[in-house]
Amino acid sequence: KNIREIKVLKKQLSESFDMKDLGVVIQILGMRITRDRKEQKLNLSQEEYIKK
Repeated sequence: KNIREIKVLKKQLSESFDMKDLGVVIQILGMRITRDRKEQKLNLSQEEYIKK
């Protein structure tokens, strides 16, 4: 999707829900997220969970 479509969707969602943009995600649900823009890939790691 392009940036314009994303902004429209965020606006529509914010009309129904309380929202705030926290920026680029680094970790969610115990998974570390890394992004390779060149390869257009997202990587999820549960390394910290495994260490526990």
